[in-house]
Amino acid sequence: MRHMPEPEPGAAADESGPARGRPLWYGLAAGVIVVAGFSARMAHQQQHPAPAPAISSDGRTVGGAGLGGAHVLASTQQFAMISPDNAPRALQQSGLTPDQQARILAGIRRREYRLVQMPLYDEGGQGGVVTVTSGGISQTVPLTPRPRTVLLPIRISGQVDIAPVTDPGLAGVAPGAITVLGPTPLPVIHRDEMLVLDVIVQ
Repeated sequence: MRHMPEPEPGAAADESGPARGRPLWYGLAAGVIVVAGFSARMAHQQQHPAPAPAISSDGRTVGGAGLGGAHVLASTQQFAMISPDNAPRALQQSGLTPDQQARILAGIRRREYRLVQMPLYDEGGQGGVVTVTSGGISQTVPLTPRPRTVLLPIRISGQVDIAPVTDPGLAGVAPGAITVLGPTPLPVIHRDEMLVLDVIVQ
């Protein structure tokens, strides 16, 4: 009989020893790293949650692509209401489009809207142009020393959003409003900011 040589110990180790098990260990190590990283990320998000987006009066999300993550300023002011009987004539002189006027009048008839007048002016002497949004209707208002009356369809929530149309620069825009208490400075609106007014109707 021919004697077959026994395999060398080194050859057996190469086939079934640590070298063969190395890919398995690499896979397990990678899995542990991924799980550890995911757990750390979840713990960070729980400790530092992302701020919830603000919602404007017409349902828009404030921040992100629309306003670049705008910081919201808040103020509460009182304005005089226009009686429903005088609403049609006031709207005709407002500069709103016929469609907007019809929409507001229909809302007043359904008692969804109250019509409010808000005279705006330039308090800081810097000028600027702002967008005023209320009840789903936006109006572009240039700020001048002479007050310009803006008619606002106010819903039950009474929220009005005011935002600069262009970059207000370092000084910002400084609107003022004539409330039931008289001329009232409003918060200065800087870059990446918007003002949210809670309106009390008198």
